[in-house]
Amino acid sequence: MRILGINGSPRKDGNTRYMLEVVLKESGIEDRKIIDLVDYDIKPCNACGECWKTRKCPVKDDLEIIIEEMVKSDAIVIASPVYYGVVSAQMKAFIDRTGEILGARGFPLKGKVGAAISVARRWGHLSTINALLLYLLQMRMIVPGAGWCSATAKERGDIIKDEEGLERARELGKIIGELCRKLS
Repeated sequence: MRILGINGSPRKDGNTRYMLEVVLKESGIEDRKIIDLVDYDIKPCNACGECWKTRKCPVKDDLEIIIEEMVKSDAIVIASPVYYGVVSAQMKAFIDRTGEILGARGFPLKGKVGAAISVARRWGHLSTINALLLYLLQMRMIVPGAGWCSATAKERGDIIKDEEGLERARELGKIIGELCRKLS
């Protein structure tokens, strides 16, 4: 089994990445990888509709590398910090582009386990987690319930102060691992 974490934070060593690492570790799945979207060139969707005609996106960037990793994974956990009440710009471009491309390709993530995490200073958890969960459901993924996997943090490292948020992350990881084992 393989689990993939997708970090939508521009900070590779920030609170969102930390939460993602906790979830992946707690899943008990040995083959795990985290993709930091900030390391990839991901351009926004231009709504040309070409992917629905040819199953290929005409935009030349690194997105296909990430799609390949997603397709070969059994579980995918997407995580974003809250920026002005919504997902980060990196995560938004990722969702817009992969949503269209994978939809045009017949939803190859269908039946895989998908989960979401949000991290915020004060507000925006709900709209962010809803956007992430909607994406996973649109991709026809199996989304396990584990409460609301969100945490509160302001500065780098503050995440360790949110025990409830970290407990939710540990619980989510365990549920993902259990579900993947049942599905395999």
